[in-house]
Amino acid sequence: MSKTPYGSYTLFDVVKQVRESEPEGSYHSFAEPTKFGFTWKGFLFAKTKTMFRPLGILDWAWYTPAKLRDAALDNNIRDYYTEMLDDPRSPANKWKDKEEEKKKKDHYAHRAEWGVGEAS
Repeated sequence: MSKTPYGSYTLFDVVKQVRESEPEGSYHSFAEPTKFGFTWKGFLFAKTKTMFRPLGILDWAWYTPAKLRDAALDNNIRDYYTEMLDDPRSPANKWKDKEEEKKKKDHYAHRAEWGVGEAS
């Protein structure tokens, strides 16, 4: 068995570290469970892998606990997500059906624009 923490364990460890670093700050939010993982700060985190994506976006990106913690403390998780999309560990996010990709991404972009499914 691997000793590397994955998925929800890693996310909860990051949330705990962020809350300990800023006990009086605005980091008192908890990771909320969903069907596919956990939502935290407007992002969906996978249950069993160290991958995440913004709510309303379909492309997953890899994350490391230390860099995610630093990004959360600096309030720039979205910038970190953009950076990690180019990381070789992140999935290629290549679709076989380009028309389906465009249709779904347009649909989710519209939902994100209207705040559907966003964490409060």
